[in-house]
Amino acid sequence: MDISVVIPSYNGKHLLDVSLPHLYRSIPENISHEIIVVDNGSTDGTDLVISHQSSVVSRYIKLKHNYGFTRAVNEGIKKARGTYVLILNNDCFVEKDTIAALYTFLEKNNNYVATQPIIMKSEIRMSKSENHIENIGYVVDLKKGKAEVVRHQSSAISRQPSVNIWKTGSVYGLSATCLLIRKDIIEKVGMFDESFHSYLEDVDLFIRLAMSGYNYAPCLDVHVTHQHMATSKKMGAYKEWHDLTNWIRIILKNYPQSFIMNNICSLLLERLRNISGLLKALLS
Repeated sequence: MDISVVIPSYNGKHLLDVSLPHLYRSIPENISHEIIVVDNGSTDGTDLVISHQSSVVSRYIKLKHNYGFTRAVNEGIKKARGTYVLILNNDCFVEKDTIAALYTFLEKNNNYVATQPIIMKSEIRMSKSENHIENIGYVVDLKKGKAEVVRHQSSAISRQPSVNIWKTGSVYGLSATCLLIRKDIIEKVGMFDESFHSYLEDVDLFIRLAMSGYNYAPCLDVHVTHQHMATSKKMGAYKEWHDLTNWIRIILKNYPQSFIMNNICSLLLERLRNISGLLKALLS
């Protein structure tokens, strides 16, 4: 098996109904694959959509509760048979040549363990203008505990992970919105940390990958379209709460104590900004 596509979903039947056939048509016949949908306890009739897509979906995993993005993806990876795992949001639509290009990119670059395409904003589906790019990964300012998305192709090309990220004070990472990664490597580094539930789990993963000396890079030849926050925008202050708590997890889990002490002021200031964002979301 070449690729296992793992799609976590929560009350996203309207998205899956469109994205699954689109995904299936985009995978070339010469790439052996399976499509695994992991349902986070949906109550919207997702199971009915899956039954209608039985020729497309290889495996349907129904969880009892909404355990979050991280648990859902991990459950899919455990069942995956592919050499590579394509982690794909249920609100992410791949273009015709996307999967083939990502697969070829990693096959030709054996020193890379993961890649992602250019992720476009949903309102401009077919445009490749950099003004309409949602992200080509992100750069984490470790001294603040803050991630800034990369939107320019020239910046993405120049970004390479560094083993000594605590010396440089920054690290480049790829987005889990559409991420092709070698299955043995993500299992080796411990997969996604399920305490994160959702958001910043990819930041935590790529900090660990960079610290372990693995290389990765974006594939700039293809793109996907993402309906950003199509699920979480209906969940109040969900994102803001997890932004705050998960940054604290990242810092306590991965940061050397000396690095924390040397940058304590900037780290605390950024957490105060997280709290401010959470309060605004709660009051809106």
